[in-house]
Amino acid sequence: MLLGTVTDLQTGEPIPFVNIIIKHTTTGTMTDTIGNFSLRFPALTDTIQFTAIGYTSVEKLLPRKDMHSIEIAMAPETFDISEVMVAPDEGPMRELFQHIMNRKKANNPDQYNKYSYKKYSQWEYQINNIGDKLLDSKAFRKNSNVIKTADDSTKYLPLYFSEQLVFNEIQREPAKKKSTVLADRTNGVGILNDLEISGYTSALDMEVNFYDNYIKLFTQNFVSPLADNGWYYYKYFLADSSSIDGVMHYRVHFQPRRAGENTFKGYFISENKYYSIVEIDGDLSTTSNLNFLKRLHLNSEYYFVNDSTPFYKRNEIDALFDYIPFKSQKKDTKRLSLFYTQSASIDEVTIDPEGEIKLSAPKAKYETIKLPDAYDRDSTYWKEHRMKQLTEKQIMVGQVIDSISRIKQVNIANNLARMSVNSYYDLGRFEIGPFTSFYNTNKVEGSKFFFGARTSEEISKNWMVWGGLGYSTRIEKLSGMFGVGYKFKTINRQVLKIGYDDKMIRHGENEKILYLYENAFTATENNLISQLLKHDPLDEIYREEKITAQYDYEWYPGLMNKLIVNYTKHYSPEFYPFMRDGNPVFSVSATEISLDTRFSSEEKVVDKGFLRLYMGTEFPIIHLTVAGGQVYYDNQSGYYGRLASTIKQEVYMGMTRFDYAIEAGCYLGKLPYTMLDIPRGNETYGLYSYDFNLLNYLEYVHDKYLHAYLEYHLNGFFFRRVPLLKRANLREVFSAKLLVGSVSNKHEEIISFPTTISSMDKPYIELGAGLENIFSMFRIEALWRVQPGSVIGAPQFGVRARFELGL
Repeated sequence: MLLGTVTDLQTGEPIPFVNIIIKHTTTGTMTDTIGNFSLRFPALTDTIQFTAIGYTSVEKLLPRKDMHSIEIAMAPETFDISEVMVAPDEGPMRELFQHIMNRKKANNPDQYNKYSYKKYSQWEYQINNIGDKLLDSKAFRKNSNVIKTADDSTKYLPLYFSEQLVFNEIQREPAKKKSTVLADRTNGVGILNDLEISGYTSALDMEVNFYDNYIKLFTQNFVSPLADNGWYYYKYFLADSSSIDGVMHYRVHFQPRRAGENTFKGYFISENKYYSIVEIDGDLSTTSNLNFLKRLHLNSEYYFVNDSTPFYKRNEIDALFDYIPFKSQKKDTKRLSLFYTQSASIDEVTIDPEGEIKLSAPKAKYETIKLPDAYDRDSTYWKEHRMKQLTEKQIMVGQVIDSISRIKQVNIANNLARMSVNSYYDLGRFEIGPFTSFYNTNKVEGSKFFFGARTSEEISKNWMVWGGLGYSTRIEKLSGMFGVGYKFKTINRQVLKIGYDDKMIRHGENEKILYLYENAFTATENNLISQLLKHDPLDEIYREEKITAQYDYEWYPGLMNKLIVNYTKHYSPEFYPFMRDGNPVFSVSATEISLDTRFSSEEKVVDKGFLRLYMGTEFPIIHLTVAGGQVYYDNQSGYYGRLASTIKQEVYMGMTRFDYAIEAGCYLGKLPYTMLDIPRGNETYGLYSYDFNLLNYLEYVHDKYLHAYLEYHLNGFFFRRVPLLKRANLREVFSAKLLVGSVSNKHEEIISFPTTISSMDKPYIELGAGLENIFSMFRIEALWRVQPGSVIGAPQFGVRARFELGL
């Protein structure tokens, strides 16, 4: 038995999936995900060949005494560029590529205004490189049967297998997308089995399309080999040609022109009748500038509908994720990794079908419909309708996953994973949390302890009851919350909630922040993490009591209304007491009714019971709130109104990303300053995207306001081109924040503004420049408060940091 490792000659990194063959035989193997291999070969053999896309092949002559182990270093493949780098339209490769570009729009399957097709998809997840420590652990010592052995002798743990058959209908003008789930079968461990991300498996999840200039996967943009400016990123080589049914097919190899960019190495095949792509296969050229992702392989096939209309035929994505973004000093260390594969096959394509696409809501743009028996299809149905038959391994996975889910330690790990998603730990019939509120500290309350719980789906899938009790050591006061909710049995989300909350909040905190941090567990940012990073004592805190009734109604995916009626009472705080004309004011209160409209297009969401997580969209997310109410103070009352709106979006531009968010609003009538807009400041060393990081908590208050938050992520555009810096994998980021606002003195007839509040004579501008991906986990930014200068001692310059993980 020969054992060995294959690495990159230049970087020393292991090369996965290298083809290894014994010359003049049919015996061979390939390296595993960390470059290791084992091979048994005939005694008379003395030459082994190693080949991989993008590398020069290696042949090794083995002395008999050296047949037990071997280390191979492969050099990146180089080409004689002078043979193909010719003037435009003079070389065969330039000419072929120009033909492909000329026909690119006509051959792009996304060009058609209206089409439908049936799609069969498979997804698989598994943990690779299971080591002896895990095998000998308490969890798997008595359950070793769930650990399986791969062809390369490494151990793996199956986690998930799913297959789905859908019928998709798509129309460009007017835009409509409809996905009908015909059949769905899922076997997954814990949370993987429970949470379904609506849209990922339907028409909203379009195929990987190499005709686009960029391919967006895993929050990154990868440059397509068929990009309009492909020659800037790639070198192309005409490798082979053949005639099939009288049509010439050309095989073109491509590789990156420079190292360190999100580009591929591989090949594509084009025919010369329509110059369409028949097949394209590519491996990500390097993952050294990415976190966690250690391998990405894409393969797509296209075919002609009615012999002349190019369309998708098959797509496959294979990806390998390392759980730890740090390199090991030991080359033979087997690191746990997650292997992910997704394949999709297309059939029954109809271009420009008759009739209109009918959605359940006339004004809706897209929807997913699940047939009643989609989850109950029997084996006969699947056997008849699968476009890709199951392998023996896939058949085995379902049985193994059922066994894994019964392991106690796996359930604990799964509950911790759930808690990271919804902030509650599952104890069966009840869940405890939210974990971010268990403990915090501030100048007003001292140490604050809190314990909360809620009912789980084991009690009811439609009803939920929650509550919690807290105690503050300094003021020796109890606080708490209680609520009940009901989720209606409807296709689109409808939820009714009634709750009571008594808590201490920071000046400037209110539900508006949830328009931007939509997946946040609470609008309160007063938690342990923020306190650990503070540079000034947190005393800008007051007590708020609130009774709320809320009804969520989703008209169709992407359009939701929230009708909220609440009674809010603010109590005079210790360090910033409520005063009016020199006299103390004990409390102020208000009753309000508001209607929030949320609009997003083609957004993917997790909707599980009461849990709703937004997974993002490339389109703007818009909130518009209209509210009115009555405020009560000193045995008086008055009516008021307010308007509030936000818009935010992530815009990918090549391999860079531009994020923006804008808040605007106004208040009509008189209100206490705690119910007006208090711009969110930051008195910690932490960095916040939607706070003004060099603004103190109580510098301004406004009844008319505009906030703008801008960030430009260059994703290492410059650093990757600097030899001494590109190995550090640093990424550049620039930010700018703008605040404009005004306020009327009439509000001081209810409560006088604190002495820290000043008028805004000119817009607040904050600029920042920094580095992301420091040690793969941190972002540090230098900030400059351009204008105006602070009259209460807020810093003009500062360095702020935060923990963040990203690909």
